[in-house]
Amino acid sequence: MPDTGLQDSVNAQLERMLSRPPLASSPSLSRLLRYLVEETLAGRSAEINEYTIGLRIFNRSADFNPRSDPIVRVQTHYLRAKLAQYYSAAGAQDPMVIELPARTYIPRFPQGEQQSAVAGVVPAVAVAEPAPAEPRRTSRPAVAIGLSSVVVLLAAFGFLGDSWHGRGAHHDPDAVAQDLYSRGRYLLDRQTETALRESADCFRQAIARDSRFAAAYAGLADALDILVQEGYVSPREGMEEARRAAEQALLLDSHLAEGYVALAAISEAYDWNFKHAESQYRQAIAFNPQLPAAHLWYGMFLRDQGRLTEAMPELRRAEEMEPMSVMATINLAYALQIIGNTDTAVEMARRAEELDPELPITDVMLANIYRLRSNMADAEEKLTEARNLSDGNAHVLSALACLYARLGRREESLRLLQQMEDLATRQYVSPFDLGNAALSLGDEDRAANWLEQAYRERSSGMVFLCQEKSGNIMNSPRLRSLVQKIGRG
Repeated sequence: MPDTGLQDSVNAQLERMLSRPPLASSPSLSRLLRYLVEETLAGRSAEINEYTIGLRIFNRSADFNPRSDPIVRVQTHYLRAKLAQYYSAAGAQDPMVIELPARTYIPRFPQGEQQSAVAGVVPAVAVAEPAPAEPRRTSRPAVAIGLSSVVVLLAAFGFLGDSWHGRGAHHDPDAVAQDLYSRGRYLLDRQTETALRESADCFRQAIARDSRFAAAYAGLADALDILVQEGYVSPREGMEEARRAAEQALLLDSHLAEGYVALAAISEAYDWNFKHAESQYRQAIAFNPQLPAAHLWYGMFLRDQGRLTEAMPELRRAEEMEPMSVMATINLAYALQIIGNTDTAVEMARRAEELDPELPITDVMLANIYRLRSNMADAEEKLTEARNLSDGNAHVLSALACLYARLGRREESLRLLQQMEDLATRQYVSPFDLGNAALSLGDEDRAANWLEQAYRERSSGMVFLCQEKSGNIMNSPRLRSLVQKIGRG
């Protein structure tokens, strides 16, 4: 039989929470919390799932597909943030807690040392949020090969937003703006050119609907930043608009962690002001230590600065907080490869491949790891898969050109570089990608020409020159000069 005393206490606590900030000003999240609590108290927790929540709470139609529409997962993240905010302020002295553990839709009601005894409550680990998935795509996300090993140019990619606002804001957008924001964040994860441009449009629409929606400005900054990082947009075209959007986010909410992450990425990848970038990443974590993107981006920053001992805990925490994130998984895999833990690196890269089989970045990374382990049959298989997925993406072609050069397959590498140069006559191609490929082939003059142009454009990939110690760079006065300039910011 249900514990009626506990039910009464939970219901009283629920009404108390819904009548006070921050939930009182968020009707959609209030509906979500009420549904989860009432269904659990009624003994129907086994029936709570992403599909039913989408239909009953977010007015999705019967053909709702949680794999292509992340509204439930995203809104549940925001609900957790609201709960944490409530219990750190208005509800700090409340007699009981309603909590929603990570990766579940089943609330718990601990009272002191007591855990929930409501009949029919499924243990929190039993109903997990499913991994996001999507249909097969025709365009591919980008990847870069570093000058001496695989370099994942996801260092400024952050799509894992957890809350609209920080502790200093008291503004909630309406349901339509929230939907647009959720969709924009989801599309950031897709990382194709079409998805990224659609993501930016979603954030712009959210801003047009609610000009006080701080997190939407941060999302727009991220979308523009990634478009630049992927080589779809020139740095000056994308980064200056991204900076304006990030600054507007923080003008609206000076405690917005997502805004600090967005601004830090620009400081790192475009300004080359590494000291300022680190300060901003740290500020983001201070304002919201539960934001996975803050730990992920900061971990990637530390990794790319060569501070691996500091980077690993941040990257591990990001992956633990978002275990279904390809981005968090692949970046942890890359760091593990750098420190020589190739067994775990392969395991993590394969997990990323399972999450999204069509990402060429995982194939390139696995090919490089297999090369390092002298497993040439598997390396060849992954190279072939990456070539098939490259789809004319210059960033991926550059990565493959570098790897083929390291394999001693010069003719194939040259053909890829020529393909990139042909693409550059029809569309924007990052001069860093061209210079990186030329450098891997030992063509120092050609590489220097491209990389000097990349310096003038402030291409984000130039950050990696600071970590490069190869003879191709150290023996070239032109390239050494670039390294010194970038190091000065």
